[in-house]
Amino acid sequence: MSLTRSEVEHVAKLARLRLSDAELSSLEKDLNAIFGYFDQLRAVDVTNVEPLAHVLDAVNVMDDDVPHECLPREIALRDAPDRTEEYFRFPRIL
Repeated sequence: MSLTRSEVEHVAKLARLRLSDAELSSLEKDLNAIFGYFDQLRAVDVTNVEPLAHVLDAVNVMDDDVPHECLPREIALRDAPDRTEEYFRFPRIL
């Protein structure tokens, strides 16, 4: 498949692009090269290739959600820039 100059102009108009003649020529060349790559892909035989959603066979890479001890309050609050004895302190939002 290849695009003609008038088709490139039409696409540019739809995209609301003002292109010079040199830009139109360059765009025509680039788009035809892209369509050439699509033609190459169409020529590949994929009859025995199964569709896939991911290249790896990984099913679930997350750890199990298992309850465990919480971080002690003293350690959690240790590096807080503003805190009370029990809580983090933040500026008011409203």
